[in-house]
Amino acid sequence: MKSPTTLLAALAASHLGALAHATTEAEPHSLTVRFNDLDTNSAPGAMLLYRRIKAAAENVCSDLGAGRSLTLLPRYKDCVHRAMAVAVGKVDRPAVTDYAIARGVIPIYPVALVNYCNQDGCRR
Repeated sequence: MKSPTTLLAALAASHLGALAHATTEAEPHSLTVRFNDLDTNSAPGAMLLYRRIKAAAENVCSDLGAGRSLTLLPRYKDCVHRAMAVAVGKVDRPAVTDYAIARGVIPIYPVALVNYCNQDGCRR
């Protein structure tokens, strides 16, 4: 089943941008990547979504772009890699995950809130 879905390719290491430019932005940069037009269960659909995620990650991390300074290149590469890993984790589609892993991007999945319950009740 396909439903309209969006994905935020967020700057996973948002503090890197703040360190590099001494900005006071509290929110990480993000872009919406739409993929409701793709069959993400197919190899071509997975490839296209991966390319969209990569382009969004490169755009989101552009403040650390390699053209600015060689000292920022490692931060830029890390930013793009982490943003892609977070985005692929949020998509959580097997074909997209397999495609990303084959290219060295290991998904980072969102942390679920867990309720701990005992005889005194439940807590997060």
